[in-house]
Amino acid sequence: MKSLAERMDLVVLQMAEEAWARPLKSSGLWHHHDIRNNFYDAAYLFAAAIDKKLTLSFDREAALNLASSVFMNVLSLQDQQPDSPTLGHWPLHLGEDPKSAEKNTLPAELMGCLMVYWHDRYELQMTEELATMFERAMEAMYKSGFYRQPQKTFSHHEAKYTSLKLLFGTRYQDSELLAAGRDDLRLTIQRVQKEGMAEYGALPWFWHWMQSLTCAFLYMEDSEVKNELASLLELLWNYRADHYLNGAWIGGRMRSLPVDLPREQNVAFDYVQFGDFELPKPLLRVEFAGILHYEASEAVRQKALNREPRSLRYTITPAVSEVPLRQSIYRTQHAATGGLLERVSEFDNEQHRWEVTLPLSDTEGANRLYLFTPGDGYNEGDPRHEGSAGEMFYHKHTVMGLYGQDDSLRPIVGVLPKGSWVLKDNNRAYVELQHLYIAVFMPGQLSLTALRHYVELRSQGHALGNGYVVEVIEKSTASDYAIHTFEDFTAVMEQRQPQWELAEDRLSASYVTIGGDEVSLSIDEQGHVVRRA
Repeated sequence: MKSLAERMDLVVLQMAEEAWARPLKSSGLWHHHDIRNNFYDAAYLFAAAIDKKLTLSFDREAALNLASSVFMNVLSLQDQQPDSPTLGHWPLHLGEDPKSAEKNTLPAELMGCLMVYWHDRYELQMTEELATMFERAMEAMYKSGFYRQPQKTFSHHEAKYTSLKLLFGTRYQDSELLAAGRDDLRLTIQRVQKEGMAEYGALPWFWHWMQSLTCAFLYMEDSEVKNELASLLELLWNYRADHYLNGAWIGGRMRSLPVDLPREQNVAFDYVQFGDFELPKPLLRVEFAGILHYEASEAVRQKALNREPRSLRYTITPAVSEVPLRQSIYRTQHAATGGLLERVSEFDNEQHRWEVTLPLSDTEGANRLYLFTPGDGYNEGDPRHEGSAGEMFYHKHTVMGLYGQDDSLRPIVGVLPKGSWVLKDNNRAYVELQHLYIAVFMPGQLSLTALRHYVELRSQGHALGNGYVVEVIEKSTASDYAIHTFEDFTAVMEQRQPQWELAEDRLSASYVTIGGDEVSLSIDEQGHVVRRA
């Protein structure tokens, strides 16, 4: 395994090479969809150009000039008018004419943190003109005060506001602002320690927490504040380790973008910290993963890398509801199964409720299996935005789901990992993967369609409802159950089909797992749910 420093260098080199090869638009920028991507790419090109130990395919001086030019074009789009309501802000989406694009509050949140860190680290390597533009941009953000907001929901926005209070409070010797940032930092630590993260696995915004707080940690000189920042960063990396499997996030989570589902592609931060998988090409949503880093404790790293079987159960107090959510995950060497029992409507309806997660190194395409009823925001080809229907039960590597009679709730869509799936009687599907066997059972008809990155499952269900039972078996333990081949597996599972009861006054599924555990899930006409194992 490469060292942490070597992994960071690889990220810098790969991103710099991609930036150098990317043609500039007439605006002098690479990207118009998100201004921040220009800032990130310029940073990688600049960092690579001045790092003599890296072997580059391009001329260093030309790259340095290009990166500086892009930086200046980004900085020039900031509103620096003293009386403007958008003082300190940039446009997010640049459109056809970046200079006339509407200003947005989002870019300054993270870029503000990154700029303070970047300027402190690279000021001597920048031209005087560029360094001055950075200073003016930071001063405009400081004066705007957009970050002077109290902690309310403990979101990634507020994490960045806290970091900016600490950074600007230190940089501009604003003791009142620094004290406010420290108060917010302590409130955040208390919240995470006592109630967990309100943003429970909000991808990719978890990495905004990490980057903003790491900027503050690396910049701060006050040892007490630095220790408190280290405490919070350790908590965050410990949270990541709890939900880690070879570069993948496991369990249910608050939000996921297409870069996170159905395959994990936002992996640069995990690669740098844990390094237990190959760096993919191209890299997506890298931000500052290769430029700044907080090294977690060895205990946290070992927790993430440990593949021994273990269960994780806890409750979450989300920001949008006072009703706690229950998370249940079972992880073995080559799979993790489970998620959230409860469903809540999160921002943009991006809550992802449950999944079977596979290691990145074991799969091509989707590295997970999950089924759901489509909800608000769902579009064909984007298997996210789940509906609120269904009751769930998780027991080790077995998942049970039941859905009621309402016609709008019965259709089920599923993402299955690529493989030679075998369909039996149109209601049972089996597959052999590199290290696993997987069975999917449904009470009604299902169909499978091989797509580019995954196999799509669809089921209209039974007239009185729908449901599924999914079980995963590690090949390393399969021989304990007289399973030595895929044919053995299908023969054994054909004898273990679930028992379904789909009636007007009751829905139930009962199943005996490969390990002999009797599990059942039922819903009566009053909506009472019973889970037994």
